[in-house]
Amino acid sequence: MDVYVPAVQNEHHACLIFLFGGGFMSGSRNDTIQVNPVVRWAMDNGYVLFVPDYRLGLKGAGNSSIISGIKKFDNAINWAAEDLLSCVDYILKNMLKTPQFTIDPQYIITMGSSAGAITALQADYKLGNRTGGAKALPEEFRFAAVLSFSGAIFSHNGSIKYKVHAPAPTLFYHGTDDRLVTYKKIQFANIGLFGSNNLAKRFKKFDYPYSIHRYKGAAHEIAGGYIAEFRSIGIFLDDYVYKHRKLQQDFLIYDPNIPQMPWSRYRVRDLKKTGN
Repeated sequence: MDVYVPAVQNEHHACLIFLFGGGFMSGSRNDTIQVNPVVRWAMDNGYVLFVPDYRLGLKGAGNSSIISGIKKFDNAINWAAEDLLSCVDYILKNMLKTPQFTIDPQYIITMGSSAGAITALQADYKLGNRTGGAKALPEEFRFAAVLSFSGAIFSHNGSIKYKVHAPAPTLFYHGTDDRLVTYKKIQFANIGLFGSNNLAKRFKKFDYPYSIHRYKGAAHEIAGGYIAEFRSIGIFLDDYVYKHRKLQQDFLIYDPNIPQMPWSRYRVRDLKKTGN
């Protein structure tokens, strides 16, 4: 992973872990298009920034049956989430106090785009149920916040439940027409991928703090929307993390000027056709 250190740290000694997108098929911490805007914002706002690589479980994956395809997708998500939790473990054990900076473990924030958003949400889901790599972390550890741009959670157990700990305050951004990472849910029996719309319903039902920005008519281009949303990210962190306000906010946004990317209206099966 790469570590970026601001000239002046913020007063909360917070840090941000950013996870790039790429469908678990591509991408790296060296993707300047995805990473550089986050670096600039983090440095300007005093955040120590960690940008880790994670295993790309679908890289080079060919055509699969439905059952083997689900298994590969499940493995890819879990490997990435485990790598994020391993990154957290390393930070807690080695990087809380250094000559260059100090990190308060209460203020470790994770943020992701597309596959990176799935990874961030999935890791927090593991924390909320003390499964997998979460069991290696201190019992008291929680993310201070999760920032998800077009993310979802994969479950083998039906509806999303946090059985041990509540989830971190979560900021969701998602296009309502996203068919690459579902905005709603895709479920077969107990196996399902639960998108931002479904997760916000669960958060509301169980009184978990969250804010969701629903972009009406937009698709997967919202995965890269953080580049234009750093002001709202800052407001969210100030309210939900530093002021500890337990809010539930829901915004419906229609913006016909959001640029559409050629791939933004793909379905998952279209990725195989393009060879990406």
